[in-house]
Amino acid sequence: MARTIADIKKEMTGYFIANETVIGLYGLDTSKSFEDQFSKVSLESIFFYVVSAAIWTLEVLFDTHKAEISALIDASKPHRLKWYIDKTLAFQFGRALVAESDVYDNTDITDEQITAERVVKYAAAIEQAGHIVIKVAGEGNDGREPLTEDQEAALTAYLKEIKDAGVRIDLVNEAANAFRATIDIYYDPMILNASLASLADGGTPVKDAVVDFIANLPFNGEYRNAALVDRLQSIPGVVIPELHVSSIDDTQVLAKATPISGYMKVYNENDLVLNAIPYATISN
Repeated sequence: MARTIADIKKEMTGYFIANETVIGLYGLDTSKSFEDQFSKVSLESIFFYVVSAAIWTLEVLFDTHKAEISALIDASKPHRLKWYIDKTLAFQFGRALVAESDVYDNTDITDEQITAERVVKYAAAIEQAGHIVIKVAGEGNDGREPLTEDQEAALTAYLKEIKDAGVRIDLVNEAANAFRATIDIYYDPMILNASLASLADGGTPVKDAVVDFIANLPFNGEYRNAALVDRLQSIPGVVIPELHVSSIDDTQVLAKATPISGYMKVYNENDLVLNAIPYATISN
């Protein structure tokens, strides 16, 4: 974080009043600060302010120069995957780029308009067989959803315009992959009933937890069977959750998997088979 003029002046005056020669010449009290012994309009205070302001100006110029050089270096070398993610999220539907550039001119529009035009709400980029695969999704009333045909076409043209020369981009804009699972739930009959509904409020915490867990995985994040079991174990009334099988688009998940579209969804209640088994202790 850049120093302020006040910070610079405080540092300089601190050295000044700690100098033995200065202490002797001015008859300073070493237990007091510079401000306690010199008026703000004194020659000494004004002198230190002017020097501090000059130093501050020089530091700001150096910081600006460093930022400009860094930007030039970044612009002159092939971009990393994060750059493609950031640029994809910065895409504005229905707006043209500034000529011969990869940026938009947003000087005459509001932040609300910019947000509305940025239809890509989720993006991920991976390198695969020499290509850059960019997965995207928008967001609707029911959560993540694919972009419309017009939005996808415009985004494709935008990516072709901004990408590095020679780079091939494959865009993935698909509906959520379907998640299915069969789970035995050993439950506490004092908290849940045989339908795994809460005896306290009638809610369906087990089903809701699975649906929520799947829907809120990080975009293009890795799904893990063990993580789902951990989530179920945290639900009051669930004693033992035993996952028998899980699948993504009818392909069985062996420990872990990443959805092709970048996200998943439980489409139907029948996709979750939750076998409710009352838990009995050894003493029973």
